[in-house]
Amino acid sequence: MKIAIIGGTGNIGKGLAFRLKMAGYDVIIGSRKKEKALERAKECNEIVSKLGGEANIDGMENEKASNICDIAIITVPWEHAFSITEALKDILKEKIVISPIVPMKFKNGFFIYSPPPEGSAGERLARILDSDKIVVAFNTIPASRFAKVDERFNWDVPVCGDDAFAKEVVMDIINSIDGLRALNAGELSNARIVESLTPMLINLAKLNNLKPLGIRYE
Repeated sequence: MKIAIIGGTGNIGKGLAFRLKMAGYDVIIGSRKKEKALERAKECNEIVSKLGGEANIDGMENEKASNICDIAIITVPWEHAFSITEALKDILKEKIVISPIVPMKFKNGFFIYSPPPEGSAGERLARILDSDKIVVAFNTIPASRFAKVDERFNWDVPVCGDDAFAKEVVMDIINSIDGLRALNAGELSNARIVESLTPMLINLAKLNNLKPLGIRYE
């Protein structure tokens, strides 16, 4: 199964790339610029090699990565995620698309959730792609910690979407990553609840002088 990380040159893209590769998936890092994708792929391949895995993560432009993948993860910063998805909609509309996107703004020293008119980023992607295969996941993962090779964690990942098969596939992917547990969070309309957890976690960490927080339900 080929997984493309669209806009995968940031921390969440890096963490997903080498962790998914170690879990046995074919991984492609996409970027607007091929050079940036190749640079990040090289870095992730060095990590995978040190961990004893097969270092063959590829890097390429977003459009090519979208064409050849089975599943796409949109890790573009939220301000640009919708326009990039719009540009790729003819390619992605039939594929499972994972959205860790969280629209939020910084106001009075704290982050606040700032959803689009559809109610959530996940629902906006579903409208853009005219697809029920949008699955919201990875939103509550603290990207800076996730990108660290030696970071150990025990986090839950709420997953929501309207297509049962797509959601099951994504939950299997999440559960293949050491330290993550997928939890079924219901239909896609619940994305507005899942996404809004992220600014709360960031604010909690700031107010209480904690390192970036994930979540775990007992």
